Amino acid sequence: MDPSKVETSTTYTEHLEKTKTADLISAGGIFLDIEGRELSIKTAKDGHTILVPQPSDDPNDPVNWSWMKKHLLLFTVAWGALCADFTSAGGIPCIFLQGAEWHMDPNKVNYANNLNVLMMGIGGLLWIPMISFWGRAPVLFWTCVCGTLLTLGATLSPNFEVHYAMRSTMGFFLTAPQTISIAYIKDIFFFHEHARKIGLWACLYISSPYIGPLFANFIVDATGDWRLVFWLCFGICCLQLVLIVLFLDESYYNRTVKEQPARGSRILRVIGLWQIQNHGEYFYSLQGAVTRLISTVTKPALLLLLVGYFLSFMWSIGINITTAILFATPVAFGGYGFSATAVGFLYFTPVVAVFIGEIFGHYFNDFLANRYIHRHKGIFEPEVRLITVYLSTILMVPGLILLGFALQQHMHYGVIIVGWGMFTFGVMTTSVAVTTYAIDAYPTAPGEVSGYINFMRVIGGFSVGYFQQPWGLAVGYAASFGTQAAIVAIALVPFTILYKYGKFLRNKGKKIV
Repeated sequence: MDPSKVETSTTYTEHLEKTKTADLISAGGIFLDIEGRELSIKTAKDGHTILVPQPSDDPNDPVNWSWMKKHLLLFTVAWGALCADFTSAGGIPCIFLQGAEWHMDPNKVNYANNLNVLMMGIGGLLWIPMISFWGRAPVLFWTCVCGTLLTLGATLSPNFEVHYAMRSTMGFFLTAPQTISIAYIKDIFFFHEHARKIGLWACLYISSPYIGPLFANFIVDATGDWRLVFWLCFGICCLQLVLIVLFLDESYYNRTVKEQPARGSRILRVIGLWQIQNHGEYFYSLQGAVTRLISTVTKPALLLLLVGYFLSFMWSIGINITTAILFATPVAFGGYGFSATAVGFLYFTPVVAVFIGEIFGHYFNDFLANRYIHRHKGIFEPEVRLITVYLSTILMVPGLILLGFALQQHMHYGVIIVGWGMFTFGVMTTSVAVTTYAIDAYPTAPGEVSGYINFMRVIGGFSVGYFQQPWGLAVGYAASFGTQAAIVAIALVPFTILYKYGKFLRNKGKKIV
């Protein structure tokens, strides 16, 4: 790959020296390091990393907020991203107790969980135009309020019909932070900080589908009461509301207006009154916000990214389903016969793998970026982020194969833990690389690109939930997981095309305005 030849870098540097601006992107690259030049550009504390965007002198500019405020906001939106998948996956261990209470087949009870997942994908897209039209903070606040109330409704539901309605709609609302949070990270942190902050956010986001069942299995086994699991989910959502009330602020900052409006009370910004009072030219019209969402998906680079991520990520949900069922199935029927508590302990496997992946990516992503920038005279190309995907695939493919053979031959659960951990580590590092590449490539549309990434993640998991277990039973787990490993390897094709031609493809498609 040679996305930025020396002549291109030199030409861009000369242009930047003349214009004295760091307003990005020439010939597909981003100028991120002064590399010993004398330029009138604001830099980080190291004296050479260029701050993108260039901060204004306004203390209300989100990139000028204090370290404490930024990171409390980061934790708030990351916790919001956790809530959706925690509450979604936390309901899976409850289906047997619910089936017994409502005299239903547990598989039919699980339809509520499947629809919850589907509504998360749909909601993640539909809320995106609203953050451009109304602002980040009020959409995050009101969706959390609605999602929390619906979680309470699901907890108190007297029958399956009420539970089904509450369960599906809570997913539609609780998913909002999963996509809005990337817009927050883009708004409040500088370009060179994105990979590390997305990694911290992804720790909670990617581990949440495992943390939910982990606690749910403990509760179900200890108490035999599925409602206590949902009370925990309700408490998780209430904590998110508390964090929002204490720390949330509006991070959208329109740098094109001549004069910034007075910010007023933070609470007014959280509930959305400030945004209504200052809508005018500061925020997008509803039509403009919807147009942005549609324009984003016409980008061929993003489409390739979405296809690759879809093919890689979707199997993580299938593993979740298959292992949970087989571990709990009695030995006489071909399972492992573990108690719910034992199954809960096994969910530490993917959680630990996610955190190991964060530690690795925390340093490796910066290493890749800094190495590339130094070799290309201060110019950065987003495609360098995708190198991580190759390393992730090296672990994901054998992890799936090992997992399939372990399940097929009923090997010791330690073998399953190794395979599951390898794959989850790869999922974590791939997710950070994909998300960071997307907002690096399309920095003006962070909410839109994260909405589509979340949609592909959720739809993949939703579809696998219907065929993963029957597929394994029909052809054997070694064959089904081997096929999944082959598909993960095939996912490198769109990633490779993007790695080689992404610089050219990024500018194709409708313009995002």
